[in-house]
Amino acid sequence: MSAVFEIRKCDECGVPLPFTRSHRWLSDGSMVQAMNQRARVAFLECEFIDPLFDLIGRIIGLPIDHIVVNITTRGCQLYMESVIPEEVRRNVRDGSVEPPVVAMPIIDFCHIIGYGRYSFLGYRFEGKEDDFCTIHIYRPFSVYEAAGAFAGVIACLVGGEHSVSYLEVGPKLYEFTTHWARYPEVLKERLKLPAHLPRKGQVDLPRCATCGAPRAYSRYRWDLRNGIILNTQSGRRMALLGPGLLDSVFEALEWELGDEVPRLVVDAQRRFTREGFAPIDLSLPTEELRAQFALRGLGNLRELKVGRREAFLRLENSCMRLLLVGLLQGTFERAHGVDSSVDWETDEKGTLQVEVKGLH
Repeated sequence: MSAVFEIRKCDECGVPLPFTRSHRWLSDGSMVQAMNQRARVAFLECEFIDPLFDLIGRIIGLPIDHIVVNITTRGCQLYMESVIPEEVRRNVRDGSVEPPVVAMPIIDFCHIIGYGRYSFLGYRFEGKEDDFCTIHIYRPFSVYEAAGAFAGVIACLVGGEHSVSYLEVGPKLYEFTTHWARYPEVLKERLKLPAHLPRKGQVDLPRCATCGAPRAYSRYRWDLRNGIILNTQSGRRMALLGPGLLDSVFEALEWELGDEVPRLVVDAQRRFTREGFAPIDLSLPTEELRAQFALRGLGNLRELKVGRREAFLRLENSCMRLLLVGLLQGTFERAHGVDSSVDWETDEKGTLQVEVKGLH
């Protein structure tokens, strides 16, 4: 039985206490796991994820959902192997601990971080070819990433390599089933999850006096039963994402599809933003924007200029860089109704610089 209904929220700000205890917001503008500050996370609007991958597929002329799922599976397996102790995994594999015993706390945490409503349906792990595990997710934060994450957790627990099939069985209700498989060799050889290196910075977010979460998190509403986090100001859905994993997806797409992938990703995000999906309002004052970037764990905003002819951004300790480049370019084009060019670079310390110029 899930314990999600017993999860306490802060009486003052409404943030679930396990969410606050599990994370740290650092002065360098990053958000990390409390138990491992080299593991970076990002709290971000999530409704763009699957449409973005679909748009990239249309731009390049072939679907990429299977690539995204495979990469997410392998990346999630690597991550979970660093979280779940070897002894626990060994006990699952020798049959002394049933997989649901370990899976249920993970499912509860998925509700806390905005991944949707999970239901455990059934499994069989007997070392046979037709072994499986099946779950339902109602309103998954991303069908592709939820599929990969599920297969990655199963691979971590029972060993081996796993694929996953999924099907919409009702309105916004998806059924996911894992199967034994083999990962593409390129993923096993090249996919690495980057370790975050915290740095000293100047970001100091006002905190809730009761639980210590950033005070601005009081604007988010947690529906723990359904695994939904809502930004009450924008109406956008939020989720906790792994920026290293998402960046690795784009890197692996580049291995598979060529050097043009980064600009395709930027262009896809530019289109979404120009059409109205802008998670951050770049017209806000710089200090308020700095807080918005840090609340999401995206980095320390040092400079932002948006004029009629050009725009410039400098972000220290950046992550999810291609998406941020597209965000700035799309925001500029939407504001001024013009097309533009964009260039960007990232130095060895992770400082991202983006320059957008209008094509008048």
